[in-house]
This record gives sequence, structure tokens and C-alpha cells, in this order.
Amino acid sequence: MNRSTEQKIALFKGRFAGRTDVYGTYDPATGCARQVKEPVTDAVILAHLQGRRPYGVYLLVKDRTRAVVADFDLEDLAAPMEFVEAARAYEIPAYIERSKSKGYHVWIFFLEAGVPAAKARIVVRRILAEIEKPAVEVFPKQGRLDDATIFGNFINAPLFGALVPRGRTVFVEPGDPTRAHPDQWALLESAERVSEQLLDEVIELNGLDVASATIRHSSATERNGVEHTSGLPPCARAMLADGVTENQRIACFRLAIRLKRAGLPFDSTIAVLNDWSTRNRPINGKRIITEQEIVSQAACAYDKEYRACGCEEPVVAAFCETSCPVRNAVTPHGSGDRAGVALPASGTPIPSDAMVGGTGRAVPVAGTDESGAPGELGDSVDCVKTQGNTEETSTEKGAPSELLLPEPAKERPLCRHCCQPLPANVLKAACPTCGMFQYVACDD
Repeated sequence: MNRSTEQKIALFKGRFAGRTDVYGTYDPATGCARQVKEPVTDAVILAHLQGRRPYGVYLLVKDRTRAVVADFDLEDLAAPMEFVEAARAYEIPAYIERSKSKGYHVWIFFLEAGVPAAKARIVVRRILAEIEKPAVEVFPKQGRLDDATIFGNFINAPLFGALVPRGRTVFVEPGDPTRAHPDQWALLESAERVSEQLLDEVIELNGLDVASATIRHSSATERNGVEHTSGLPPCARAMLADGVTENQRIACFRLAIRLKRAGLPFDSTIAVLNDWSTRNRPINGKRIITEQEIVSQAACAYDKEYRACGCEEPVVAAFCETSCPVRNAVTPHGSGDRAGVALPASGTPIPSDAMVGGTGRAVPVAGTDESGAPGELGDSVDCVKTQGNTEETSTEKGAPSELLLPEPAKERPLCRHCCQPLPANVLKAACPTCGMFQYVACDD
């Protein structure tokens, strides 16, 4: 079917709809991206399709979106194909686009009225969890626009004319993803669109909590919208409310551990940390931590049971208060040169040779600070974990070093806040050391 230029522009705008008062673009020569606060006109779309100027769409309009995208950064097709199959199991059609430089975008389209972005995001997050790819970025990156998120993030639209001949920014054949679809316009026109009702069915089937995923928008939020922090120590509450200026990855990792101990599910923790990142004000020209980096740090935190308090980390110590029950429980009155280091269940201090470098505290591996060039967070690092006198290096990228403390006796679970023993054989209790009330996990 031969389509006129006007028909192609209309079809393109219908599938890749978003904000009409602003768009993104980038310099093909340098890759430098920028925002353009001008209307999205037919001329803007035509320039994109003809390869004269790339167009990036801001998918989030208030709290709704007409498309959601999973952004796979690697050239390996296996993960995008696995995502498409997992989505198909829920009767959700998804379409793979080969992105402009590397990797793939997987698009899911919605009906013209759009759907709540929070629902779209939580369903995509569920599918990514099922295929064990939780660190993949999802666009739109937020569930709604507000005073803290005015525009959201744009994603480069498909079919940039200068790259189409190279097999980039094109949709692939559903039956053979190694090949570009021969008629991109026919594919777009026939692409199935998903209803909000289908998302609701997936959400109900998996018991997903959309309200928790949009935690920052509850009317019960306090101190710049931070919620679900009543079970956190003062330093964590202050970090969440005020943001940080440096060591964002370490702060993110420590906060994720605290939120996990407070009982938040992974998706809710990601929502809280994404909100927290909007209050970060990095110094020395560094950029704000990305959602993908937040997911990576949180995944490390949720992967194992970390029990050290992290009080010795500079980014945590900056928010430490002398009244903190965790600090006072670990080192009475906050004194001593090992303040904040968790003790074994017996209360005996850990020998210095069981610490990283024998310093008597957990020392972050070099490079955990945002030490990269301006606009970068720096290289990912490994976790160094010490058990007794043996040191083991793992490849959990980005997480700061952590001590694995001796396992407590099963009949004496540890407090999630101060790491001291809790009463045995009870369902819930107030910690006798720090006074924090919590549920006690059952070993059987």
C-alpha cells in the first residue's frame, strides 16, 4: 500500500504519541542529547523521518502513556525475544526495534486514551523480573508528572531516516528478529494495542501493588513526599527526604537495604529510590543516578541478607544523629572509632583481621565514589566480602563492600535496625536494644 507523507506522519504520531509541547533530540555526530521546548509539529516529525533531525518523544503525559518501552542495552537478541515471549503469555503483544547505536527497544502500544503509566510500568517490571532482567530501563521512567518531575525522560523514536538504511531504528520481523521488517508502515498500522483492562488483569493475577509503586504521590507523604519511612533510622529518613550530593550509588545501596528491612517489596523500593534521586544535587558536575543504576544497586541489596549498619560510610555518617537508636545500640553513645559497625550476635567486637584491610571497619573498594568524568558516575565496582580471614571478591557491580557477619542462632533473629538479638519464638516484638518495633521472621 502506497501511503502519502501526510498519512505516514499521522500514523507515526498516533503510535509514538506523547507530549506535544516539548521533545528531545541529539547531535548524530557527537551523540549529545538535549531538550527542545517547542511544539511537536508535522515538520518536526518529517525532519526525523527524512533523517535531518532526530526526534525523541516524552511518553508521559500527566499520569498516562500511550506506549511503554523496555530498553535493552546489549546487542544480544535473546533477552528482547524472551521478553516478547513472556509478554505474549499474558496476551500482551510487544514489538522489537533495533535502536540507534546498540541494543533493542521493545515497544508495547496502548489504545488512544492511553493507560496509567504506573500500571504500564509495573506490568513491564513484572515481565522483566520473570525473565531475570530487573536492571533493564523502562520508559516512561516515572508514574506521573508533578512538581519534582516536570517533563520526565524522552526516548529516541524509531525510523530516523539517516539510520534506517543501516538497519537501525527499525522494527524487526516478529518471526525472524535478525531481519528488519520489509514494510515498517504496515507493521505499525497493524500493531495490536493493549487495553487498560488487560493490564488490570495482569496486575490482579500477580498480586501487584500499583499504589505502592506510586508511593510518592500518596496524600499521606511527608517531607517532600517520602513515605513508608517510619520504620527507618533517622539517617535513612533524612537521606530520603533531603537527597545527597555525592556517593549516590553507595547511598542508594544502603537505602535499599534499609527499605528491604522495613518490609518494602522490590518494586516499591525502586519507586521510593527513583523519587529520592530527584532530590539529589550532585557536586562537581556529576549527573544524577539513573533508574538503571538504582535498579542495579537495589538488586544487590535484595540479593543477600546484609546485616552491617553502614554507619561508617561517609555518605551515611553525614546524616548520622547522636540520638539514633541504631548507632547507640551498636556503639554506646556513638563513641569509639568503630561507631556503626555491626557486632555478632554474641556482642563481641569483630577482630580487626576480619575487616577489610584490617582497619576495623568496612572500607569501600576504590572507585565506588562518583569518580568518572563530568556527567558520569564512574566505573562499576565489585563487592569485597570478608568472612573470617578469607577474602572473596564477587561481581555484584556497583555495590559497596560489605561484611558478612556470623549467622545468628536460629532461635535469636537479629533486629533489622540495630542488628542485635530479638526475643525468640514471637511473631512481632520491640527490639530490647533500640526499641524499634517489627515483625520477627519465622525460621520454620
